[in-house]
Amino acid sequence: YDAHIAPIRQAIEGLLGDADYGDAEQLERIVAEIRQLIIDEQMPAEVATAVAAEYAELGDVYVAVRSSGTAEDLDGASFAGLHDTYLDIKGGTEVLEAIKKDWASLWTARAVAYRKSGGFTAFPSIAVVVQTMVPSQVSGVMFTGNPVNEATDEIMVNASWGLGEAVVQGITTPDEYILRHKRFDLAQKTLGSKEVEVVRNPETGLGTVQRDVDSVRRDEFTLTDDQVCELAKIGAGIQDLYEGFPQDIEWGYTDGTFYTLQARPVTGVDFSWDSDVTSSVQGNDDLEAVPYDNIWSRVFPEEMWTGAISPLMFSWRCWGLNQCHSVGVHAFGYPAQDHTTRRLWRYHKGVSYYNVEADRHRIKESVPPQLRPGMLHKVPTAYHEECLEAPFDWGRYLDMFRKVETERPDMGFNWWRYLDRDFINGAEYREATRPRTQAERAEMSDEELKKHLADVIRLEVASYDPPWNGLLWYMGEAMGWLGWICFNWYTGDRDAIFVDLVTGTRRPNIVGEESHAAWELANMIGRSPELRSLLEIYPDERFFDFLDQCIDGPAFRAKYEEYVAKRGHRGHPDRDIYFDRRADNVLVDLIPLQGMLDEPDPRPKELETRARLEHTIKHVHDNLADQEGGTWKAQIFDTLIDFIHRSLEYRDNEREVMDWSTYNIKICFEEVGRRCVERGGLREMKECYFLTMEELYDVLAGQENKRLTRAKIDSRRVHFDEINTGRRDPAPFLQSSRPAAIDEPEIEGEGVFAGKPTSAGRITGTARVVHELSQIGRVQRGDILVVHATDPGWMPVFSRIKGIILESGGLISHGAIIAREFGLPGAQLPGARRLIPDGATITVNGDTGVIQIHEGDDLEQIERELAELEEQARAAQAEAANQQFKVSIF
Repeated sequence: YDAHIAPIRQAIEGLLGDADYGDAEQLERIVAEIRQLIIDEQMPAEVATAVAAEYAELGDVYVAVRSSGTAEDLDGASFAGLHDTYLDIKGGTEVLEAIKKDWASLWTARAVAYRKSGGFTAFPSIAVVVQTMVPSQVSGVMFTGNPVNEATDEIMVNASWGLGEAVVQGITTPDEYILRHKRFDLAQKTLGSKEVEVVRNPETGLGTVQRDVDSVRRDEFTLTDDQVCELAKIGAGIQDLYEGFPQDIEWGYTDGTFYTLQARPVTGVDFSWDSDVTSSVQGNDDLEAVPYDNIWSRVFPEEMWTGAISPLMFSWRCWGLNQCHSVGVHAFGYPAQDHTTRRLWRYHKGVSYYNVEADRHRIKESVPPQLRPGMLHKVPTAYHEECLEAPFDWGRYLDMFRKVETERPDMGFNWWRYLDRDFINGAEYREATRPRTQAERAEMSDEELKKHLADVIRLEVASYDPPWNGLLWYMGEAMGWLGWICFNWYTGDRDAIFVDLVTGTRRPNIVGEESHAAWELANMIGRSPELRSLLEIYPDERFFDFLDQCIDGPAFRAKYEEYVAKRGHRGHPDRDIYFDRRADNVLVDLIPLQGMLDEPDPRPKELETRARLEHTIKHVHDNLADQEGGTWKAQIFDTLIDFIHRSLEYRDNEREVMDWSTYNIKICFEEVGRRCVERGGLREMKECYFLTMEELYDVLAGQENKRLTRAKIDSRRVHFDEINTGRRDPAPFLQSSRPAAIDEPEIEGEGVFAGKPTSAGRITGTARVVHELSQIGRVQRGDILVVHATDPGWMPVFSRIKGIILESGGLISHGAIIAREFGLPGAQLPGARRLIPDGATITVNGDTGVIQIHEGDDLEQIERELAELEEQARAAQAEAANQQFKVSIF
């Protein structure tokens, strides 16, 4: 190519110098002239001779002449389909002509516009590949990472009859298959309509034509399950050749053999390899145990594991949760609820999700019917009736308590006593898990450091057994029965009696002690004009730099150092080890202290609340005792309320001892991170948090896939930061690895259409219905394009629109792929050009596929209406949820 254009390059550059990229018509005239220059130019003799010789070696056969731009498929950009490919070419002269046409396709308006919008300023070049033609009976595209839901453990195959151009160009809707990596089991398959196929021109014997597919073949799958499994294994092998990065592969199948036609990296997709984080934790992933459309929920994680979650913490903390859960379900007599039955936890874009099926089965199998209404918030509404009406084995339920109290009393009625003795006040445990000093950490070899981490994690996980099971089972039951008593036995006039019974503490606990200690520090600053002024001037680390210059400074420093010495492992805003503790950063305390300067002593309020709680407990006791059978009712209540408040007290105390060992784990992992930085494996220590434990150890040993590891860190960190900063709220439910519209308000009303989501996001704007490419000039900046389908010729329009609605082609059509690449919300709606008026104001929700037509065009008012609608939906859900008592114990 470079030799071919050398004589005309100056002319090409001159034409480009006059181009106005904002003037589509002028740009088309210029690039047409460039293409003609290339076609008219005589191919260099040495090039033509070499091509002719190589073609002769193949024999006089049909070939595919494929283009390959040298800038194709860089990170974040894909030139796929922008340049021409010619199929079923035969004859030396015809091959040379096709090569020149491929070269010329580098200079179409769509290709030039795409390079301009992508910032590709270098003078472009192009390569051409000539391949023996595969007369495909079936062909298509395979993605070894799912580009729709960004799942790297899934392989997506699209297949249709004939040659692959029908699929690549989006002119037909292919069959779709989803398989899982490693197992290569078929998770889902969808029959496509396969309206047309591309075949060799039967009249000329050269080139291709489109023809309709007969109805019989339309209703058949193009590949058997075994065939698609064979193809997926080929794709996984190709991915391995390219350092484990997902590949976009074109393939053909004929006479029992698969042929790989080309492979390139999947671009424009936010892969973060979350499945690797999930699989770092034990769990049964068989499709029979966890179907592809399994539902995952944020309800349980939001109760006990808030905030952004790093892959590193997930990889060891979830392992520990599984361990103690397994011990518990076997001890309580419900072994089928173990992680060996079904995977319990899943990691997705910076947070954890819990398997709805686990909650569903627990409610049906081990929660008495009287308590089930309080558990329904954990499962989608569609399961409520089933959960409420499931039969219950009371004998097994009562035997559960006998079994636990005799075999594992540390997880039973006295769980808090064992926790206090063995862990909170266990000198041996405290010493074994204490935070190691910097010198101690530095002295350890890599293997010693890893062994120390393994030992401390194992010890910490052992400390989970009493609180996890004592809270999840006994405390859950106690809270449920207390709510039942308040609703069924209590006859007083206090509507909020249950809430009043669990408000406050009956005894001092660690949280109260720490709150008062923090208040004392704030009070020292507040009473000292010097310290208060210093904090106002230096509300950061510099406060301590100048502290000793104040009269009260040395006393405050001593008080604060005593505070940190006792509580340095605490103070973090969320549970993850990524976040600083007060021993790491004085801002953990200085920021909240500034808001506490004029606060009153919390102790009187605490004592007042405690007195009110005791009065409420006595009130309910007396109310029950005065009833028929009141003696035993009051005794049951007294037992429950004492156990509940012991559990509430030790739920907080347990967190302190867990934070103690967790802080040691945190700083030891940071030592691993520092060593990785010293050895060039990481750029900074904090990057260690965005790898699983085993991935991090591979970096420590220098055994990591460097390019893939870098991609994992960068993408996972973005997701973590989005959650941590509040830029993104996690979806309440996941299904098929993407947010699921479960228990949302029903879609109804005129002008509301339920389409298929193709590109995430929500946007409101003006609908621009375009029937053919010649009308592209009608599209204004900020419009939402409504079109049957797009191909690479539509590229110039994507930089002007802010959303797209397609009528056909599916999730991997050209329009859907480019929309995702540009970050444009999109949906597919058959008949959209007929259903949506041109110029109408519409909202497209690319997460759900819902398209709404608005009557007016006041965008601000529409956004307010949509926000109000969402708020009403949330309020309605909250109201419905509040109709029943909820059991939430973490």
